[in-house]
Amino acid sequence: MSVSKTGTKPFLSLRYKLLIPLLSLGVLMFIMGYFGAQAYLRETIFNIMDEEVDSILDYVEGCLDEEVLYSFTSNAALDEISTGRSAAMNDPLYLEQEACVASVEQFNPRAWVYTYYPVDETTMAFGIDMWNVTSPENGSPLGYSFTEIDGDFEQHQFGLQGTYTYEQLEIDEETGIYYYGTTSPLVTPSGKLVGGIAVYLDAGWTVEQLQNLSRYLLVIFVGIFVVVTALVLAITKRAMSELGTLQAASRRVAEGDYTPIAIKPQKVDDELSTLAELFNTMLDKVEEREEILENQVEELKLKIDEEKRTKEVKEIVDSQFFKDLKERAAEVRRQRQQKE
Repeated sequence: MSVSKTGTKPFLSLRYKLLIPLLSLGVLMFIMGYFGAQAYLRETIFNIMDEEVDSILDYVEGCLDEEVLYSFTSNAALDEISTGRSAAMNDPLYLEQEACVASVEQFNPRAWVYTYYPVDETTMAFGIDMWNVTSPENGSPLGYSFTEIDGDFEQHQFGLQGTYTYEQLEIDEETGIYYYGTTSPLVTPSGKLVGGIAVYLDAGWTVEQLQNLSRYLLVIFVGIFVVVTALVLAITKRAMSELGTLQAASRRVAEGDYTPIAIKPQKVDDELSTLAELFNTMLDKVEEREEILENQVEELKLKIDEEKRTKEVKEIVDSQFFKDLKERAAEVRRQRQQKE
């Protein structure tokens, strides 16, 4: 940056006085636009995923029998449940419900769905986990419990009261995959609470899209930032050139050189061209006034010299020496006349 000291005042080029506020405004607009666009894109994608979850829930509700599921998760049936695949899980009715939930994989391959139910205030248990069919090594058997010290317990509680959407994407620490999660209550036609249903969507695609869009936005805004900077520099280049010409002309005027500055022809006048014309007009008038002043000074000098000579002659004439000399000259003339 071209900054120098003139006397005690700092100097900052007009170009940078224009550029700095514009770039500051550009940075502010970039920050607001970048994060605003990210928030908008995130909300848009989340809305799309909400629609996906709604379609999955509608699909499951179309084949799931809540009354049958309630019979397997009621206290009477829990006495026979173990941590492995119990006899209840091999019941044809259970297998039918399990097949319903597992068929979600064909409906939406990115979804993971399971049902759960409350055991007591601090414990919940799995009902039907689609992974018991699609990925047995990762599935949770009927009655497999989890407590409030486990993750997502609070979100599951919310799902017993109404549809709850996770505020942030959840990440599976083992796989590193992001999930979009919701929990909703399961109720029998008679109004009995069976438990809840959890739907998780693989959000890896969403995260990837957000990251790609973020990169695109960053490139776009940086590109706009560079273009605006280049435009400002290009636009101010001519202005700085003409102002530099005026500055140089001002220095010449200070040294007594009143040569007019060269004005480039413009199709349309602007403030700078008008200023240059006014500057040349000022130079002409200043030069004209200086010439008049010089003539007046010369005339004044002549007048002063004349007055000075007159004064000196008068001083000589009025002096005693001149009077004596005048009397002697008169006496000499008289003596010559008498001799003649």
